[in-house]
Amino acid sequence: MENLKTEYEIDLTIPAKKNLVIIPRLVVAGLLSEQKITVEELENIKLIISEAVNLIFNSEGKINMKISLLKENDKNVLKVIISTNLTKEILENLSKSGLTIHILNYLCSKFNVHQKQKEIEIFIEKEI
Repeated sequence: MENLKTEYEIDLTIPAKKNLVIIPRLVVAGLLSEQKITVEELENIKLIISEAVNLIFNSEGKINMKISLLKENDKNVLKVIISTNLTKEILENLSKSGLTIHILNYLCSKFNVHQKQKEIEIFIEKEI
């Protein structure tokens, strides 16, 4: 995937409020609206975004996202990096999220959770 070219790149920061978790889903849906994907594929991608954001949701601070659509010929890849400050609440969520992590691993082409210093980061790639 090294030869893929960035078609779009969006940086998004939202306050960590439950009612705003829908915003990243809408941004991704809008970004993919011109792509030739099925409704089922779009719903799976929206599910991926929701579950990933909820996985590291904390009740304070902000959630940062970098959303990229990469293209080369017929190959399209959605790449999303979600990050926020690491808190005890997030560590507790992650320890209870085995099924969610399993689902994300199944639905994504690549899925990783990284802890860096005082920050937690989720990396997602999905071929579309």
